[in-house]
Amino acid sequence: MNNNLSKLTDDWREIDSIVLYGAGIVSRICQHLFEKVNIKILFVIDRDIDKQGKEWNGIPIISYEEAKKKIKKQKIVIMTAHAAYNEISQFLSKEGMKEFEDFCAIGQFICEWFWNAKGMNCLYHVDMTITTRCTFRCRHCNMFIPYYKEQRDCTFGELKKNVDLLFSRMDYIVYFALLGGEPTLNPALRDILQYIGETYRDKCGRLAYVINGSVVPEDEVLEVMQKYDIHLLISDYTKELPYAKQLECLKDKLREFNILYDIRYSQIWTDFGFPLNPVQRNKEQLKEHLRCCHPEWNGLNDGKFYYCNISWSAEKSGNFKLDQADYIVLKDVDLNDKMACHKIVELSRGTSSFCRICGGCGSDNINYVPVGVQL
Repeated sequence: MNNNLSKLTDDWREIDSIVLYGAGIVSRICQHLFEKVNIKILFVIDRDIDKQGKEWNGIPIISYEEAKKKIKKQKIVIMTAHAAYNEISQFLSKEGMKEFEDFCAIGQFICEWFWNAKGMNCLYHVDMTITTRCTFRCRHCNMFIPYYKEQRDCTFGELKKNVDLLFSRMDYIVYFALLGGEPTLNPALRDILQYIGETYRDKCGRLAYVINGSVVPEDEVLEVMQKYDIHLLISDYTKELPYAKQLECLKDKLREFNILYDIRYSQIWTDFGFPLNPVQRNKEQLKEHLRCCHPEWNGLNDGKFYYCNISWSAEKSGNFKLDQADYIVLKDVDLNDKMACHKIVELSRGTSSFCRICGGCGSDNINYVPVGVQL
């Protein structure tokens, strides 16, 4: 495995303040963790002129032009998803800054700096799949659900075991989400949300689950969400699939229970190739692909921690066999040994054997396909 947790220059270890680039969702999610370690946020850079001149938690939001006069030797942490990071990284590089010396992505900062400076094992983004059943059969599903040889719901006991195994070995997880398939189909949804909320909520920045909006969660699920500040992310495919009425009913329910949610309008999909037409890469092509595709999400399933949740699903579908280096069996990691637990964090920034044949979600995959085409 490449050592991707030795990238920041040594002077990062001594800092007690940073500058954030981006005053959006990621910054809000990370706020609690920053407060836990008393790291000072000097100011926030944002390109949105509607945000400039305002404040983020009492901290000024300014333009980059204004920030140039104040940055000096301050380190910048880019608070965006990985796609936007590439654009900002290129911009800062043109401004004469160096990646990992002057700035880095939030995922790198969470996993590397918190270990080096605070001795904390932190993960940025972990997904746990709770069902492989779905209401749709999308040909280009990025979890390959229609191609499973057998589909099932995980039991509450299985999910609880997964959660206990990982959270007991980590100091903090910035973003933890439940996925499917369609999570609302699993009868254990309410119980596992309740358990994570009451047991580990203080060790998690954002607790969420992702649905397609075709099924309205039961009231008892919404009550748990309200109690533990659980977020809902809705993938809206109503331009392609006829379920707009159900989605509107869902929105009404969420407003009734005062549940925070975001709607993701999926206008562009790319074909991963797998399982029908897997990509074939030589060593040089794989190296270039890994430079372009570095997903932030890891996987927690079957008592194991995976570099990539999509790679787990490829194997679970019955169409691929992972290498042992692609995952860690969590029960084999001594939860009282910080160094042993850090191997989990190292894998979170690693690679997977599945990368050899997966089209991926990086800038090198331009094989665009229509959204929501059904098998």
